[in-house]
Amino acid sequence: MKNNITKLLMGTISEEELVALRKWLDNPENQSILETYVKEYHDLNLSLLKDNVEEAYGKTIRQIERTERPVRKLFPNWAKYAAAAVLIFGLGLMYQQGVFSTKKSHILVPNDDVVTLVTENGSVQTIDVQTSEIVKDENGNVIGKQEKNQINYSVGNEVKELIYNTLNVPKGKTFQITLSDGTVVHMNAGSSLRYPVNFSPTQLRKVFLDGEAYFDVTKDKSRPFVVSVDDLDVKVLGTEFNVSSYSEDTNIEVVLVEGAVGLNKISESPEEGVELVPGQRGAYRRNSENIHIDSVNTDLYTSWMQGHLVFRELTFDQILTKLGRHYNIELENRNSELGQEVFNASFNDATIEEVMSFFNDTHEIDYEISDNKVIIK
Repeated sequence: MKNNITKLLMGTISEEELVALRKWLDNPENQSILETYVKEYHDLNLSLLKDNVEEAYGKTIRQIERTERPVRKLFPNWAKYAAAAVLIFGLGLMYQQGVFSTKKSHILVPNDDVVTLVTENGSVQTIDVQTSEIVKDENGNVIGKQEKNQINYSVGNEVKELIYNTLNVPKGKTFQITLSDGTVVHMNAGSSLRYPVNFSPTQLRKVFLDGEAYFDVTKDKSRPFVVSVDDLDVKVLGTEFNVSSYSEDTNIEVVLVEGAVGLNKISESPEEGVELVPGQRGAYRRNSENIHIDSVNTDLYTSWMQGHLVFRELTFDQILTKLGRHYNIELENRNSELGQEVFNASFNDATIEEVMSFFNDTHEIDYEISDNKVIIK
């Protein structure tokens, strides 16, 4: 039912789903679930919309009761608040709602860069995510099988020596790799992974990440799995976790979903590292001394695999960086004061045009599109 709540808030719920949701809400306990879910997963402070939660909730119910047909836009303004998470300031403040002044002289077209595979000798292969084919090295050896936006190295791998490939995923795309040991890696936009075509049977299973990826590691007690990101190593035996290590970001973040991981600075011994338990995040500020650990909702850090964008306590400039990475477009912010404001926001499967429209309804911003670039004034 949570999926139907999300569709309701996004204004894309169908008649059948609306009827099911309306019936579900007849139970008072489910009404409380709706309020809690909206607050926690859509960052919607309902009291900012109206004077209190009850009034905002009542508006939702009234809209449901009045609707008798499939809905594309139930109540555009409020739906956009929910979908864009109202962009509540970290200090609890919100700009006065204004008119989004736009000067759209051109249509915004995201760049369509290609996924590339770099082999041990430096040769570059282009990966066509619309096709499927056998992947071979420069010597003609079969190293894996590609099926659209996935490569599987655990099937038909003829390589015995330890040689590395590097997969580069451009902005605007995601990709999945199954390594030779069966470990599955979901790569986020703008990321690069260097990994052995075939892991050594006697050595550590070690890969090198620049960007963000979710790892579902195959258990092997005799060969720990290590993700190396800059001067930090993430060591596991078998587990599921998310690593974010974009070079333009200040922090390296590791969020543990299942199992256990150890975090070590490369310059430290294993005994000096820290361990995470499920539901924890380890954040390491580059070139610093300490790794900060806190408890988090892991779904918020893995939702990118479903095409969602979730921002927590980020400045507007940081959000723009992530938007540019996700959509593969260029955004320039000329409003330095706005760039340092802190926001929470959530977008579920939204286009960049919809995202900008959400900002329209929640913040007084003037922007234009020039030479296929969004310029915020």
